[in-house]
Amino acid sequence: MKHVVLFLIAISFFGCKKNNTIYSEQPNDNYQCNTNLLLQDLSLNQLTYKFDSIIIQQLATKNAPDATGAMSNNIGNYFHVRFQMGIAPVAKFTVRSQNITALEQTIRSIEYSFQHQWPNGNFDLVIPTGVTYPIPTVVDSASGVSFFLSSLGTGLASLQESSWYNAPGLIAYKNRIEILRPKIEKALQWLISKKDVLEQSDVNAPNRLLFDALAFYSIGKWLNNNTAISIGKNFARMAISKKSGKGYFVELNGWDSSYQGVSISIGFNLFSMLDMSDPLKQELWDCLSCATNWQKSRILSTGEISTKGNTRVYIGGEQFLGQPKTVAWISTMEGFFCMSYFTQNNDYYTIANKVKTFYY
Repeated sequence: MKHVVLFLIAISFFGCKKNNTIYSEQPNDNYQCNTNLLLQDLSLNQLTYKFDSIIIQQLATKNAPDATGAMSNNIGNYFHVRFQMGIAPVAKFTVRSQNITALEQTIRSIEYSFQHQWPNGNFDLVIPTGVTYPIPTVVDSASGVSFFLSSLGTGLASLQESSWYNAPGLIAYKNRIEILRPKIEKALQWLISKKDVLEQSDVNAPNRLLFDALAFYSIGKWLNNNTAISIGKNFARMAISKKSGKGYFVELNGWDSSYQGVSISIGFNLFSMLDMSDPLKQELWDCLSCATNWQKSRILSTGEISTKGNTRVYIGGEQFLGQPKTVAWISTMEGFFCMSYFTQNNDYYTIANKVKTFYY
């Protein structure tokens, strides 16, 4: 019971943001790309265990579902399966803490998601009353399902790797996911049928290409679907090709320090799932190492992430569901922590904590 209370009432510092309109100094616009040596390879769960347990718990708390399994914008009234993207952080906390309550929440959020699946594998899209949203297209559906499957696949990979989860005593929980295997397969097959749509719509959005890569690869690996695995690798290589010589991923013909953080964080999740013998492993490492070092050039001495020169997220920039987008500092923090663990370089650990402290 103690674990239940601690998980449910933990106060998340991730909900707090500081104003990012005043810069303490100028970012380094002349930074040139450089890469680091990979000093230790870490699987998905090994990487999770490197993080401070409080951070893993806070991320899970921030993304926790309600009693029905609904997450984020689905709480209250279902909107779309893309808002079930909290599955991965809750699953990672589940494995890290071996917490039965968190396991129940993970599984319930997956079950909830597939309650809204169509016979063809796609999912309901129900725009809430009062929400300004353009007429949905096949691109919206495909992207939303890709976002969802990227988180679901990461969560399933974390559970699959866990000896605790696979112990005989938890077979009843595992069976609840196994029952959903045909529905997960159907969702993957539907997304495969929309591969060309995603390639065309996401060609100039490397962060989306990495979400696509993670979705296809992680679900494909869980289902032993070689076609999906191959598609995922192709999307990853498309994203790699969108990295500029300086190190930033090109978003709308320029850089964006917010989406850069997202790309790095998603990329490291994918990287941790790849086998060392896979040629893509080194390609992705060189890309993410360079990209993380460019992101370091956007971190001011205070820990603030500069949005100077951004093409998408800045004051007066893009909006989502009528709200201005804010800098994805959690993704940037995660990226620097990952970099510190893979390179065994404490400088990245210090930067990660500096970012966390600024936005706390």
